Amino acid sequence: MDLIPIADNQSYIICDRNLTVVQFSADAAKYATQAVRVGQDLLACLPEMVGLETTVTEILRGEQDSFTLEAILRDRQDGEGLYFNLVIQKIEQQIVIFLEDVTKSILLQQSSVQRLNELEITLNKLQRFEYCTNKIIASMQDVLLITSPLGIIERVNKSATELFKQPKSDLINQSIGDLITDPNYDHQEIYSSLLSSEDIVSKIEVSFTSKQSQTIQIEFDCFIAPTEVKDFFNCVYIGRDITARKQVEAEIRKSLSREKELRELKSGFISMASHEFRNPLSSILLCVQNLRENTLELDPANREFYLQSIQDSALTMNSLLEDILVLSKTESDKQTLKLEPIELRLFCQKIIHKLASLYANQTVNFEYRLAADIVNLDRVTLSNILNNLLSNALKYSPEKRWLI
Repeated sequence: MDLIPIADNQSYIICDRNLTVVQFSADAAKYATQAVRVGQDLLACLPEMVGLETTVTEILRGEQDSFTLEAILRDRQDGEGLYFNLVIQKIEQQIVIFLEDVTKSILLQQSSVQRLNELEITLNKLQRFEYCTNKIIASMQDVLLITSPLGIIERVNKSATELFKQPKSDLINQSIGDLITDPNYDHQEIYSSLLSSEDIVSKIEVSFTSKQSQTIQIEFDCFIAPTEVKDFFNCVYIGRDITARKQVEAEIRKSLSREKELRELKSGFISMASHEFRNPLSSILLCVQNLRENTLELDPANREFYLQSIQDSALTMNSLLEDILVLSKTESDKQTLKLEPIELRLFCQKIIHKLASLYANQTVNFEYRLAADIVNLDRVTLSNILNNLLSNALKYSPEKRWLI
């Protein structure tokens, strides 16, 4: 039998109709499960041919041009697998089994598929992460602004549109310097400071005036975030409306200032009350001493003078005690007003008359400018207020002055 010419660079095995080996290439053995010999049954060295006998018959009859088995794996003794394609064709009246080593391409394909799968897994993770991140950003109560290094706003969240009272389309591509016009705010200064230390978070407070002329105070946490471009960072602003908090802080400072003022007034009042108590007490003690030592020698007029002095001093002390009680009730928030109809003009005139008699060198000019004479007021509280005001005016004003 003449040999069938085959290209030198091809691996092959040629068989007759009975699948008996009649010719093979030098390297055909690496594809076979055992040594290939002329006259050997093809199925013994290429078990993949088992079950393909009908296909071989159809190819010999011309009913089918060829048949291919791809990526057949053959385990080798060196532990590395061999992948090859097996192609069955007819040449003259013989069956030719072409064998092609595709190990490199299969391994490359497998590596590419594996890499593609890994990339797909990574992409899915990134997509899930982006989805979760977008949900978090959309639902977060804090304001989010992401700007370029030049301060151009690239991303905002729902809270930002609600706080600034502007739609997302108006905020995007707007300069943050145009949005926040606080004279103490400078984006470039903040960005440069953050670049000097990438891990720091800077906290700033700015004032923002809305289109409705409403002033809002915002506290921002600022930091830089890397982008897909190397050494290129965006600036992230996460802020919250602190207007209400600032108002509360101002109220607290105001209350503390008022409390300090009240403490100082209380201290001054106690000092003054101590001094005021000393005078009537001294007067009482002196009168009692004179009455005790000169009982027999005193005539009725002098005795009455001392007794009246004691009474006046006692009344003065009682008035001071009333003032202290009023102060105490005011501080403890237990002061309650008992409103009753008062003829205000007559009420004021009686107080003026009583105090004017004690300060003969002063004159009080009383002008009543209210339309109504009967007013619902607390008699005791009003009496304390007017007595204190007028007595201080009479006491500390120069003599022979008109008091209005």
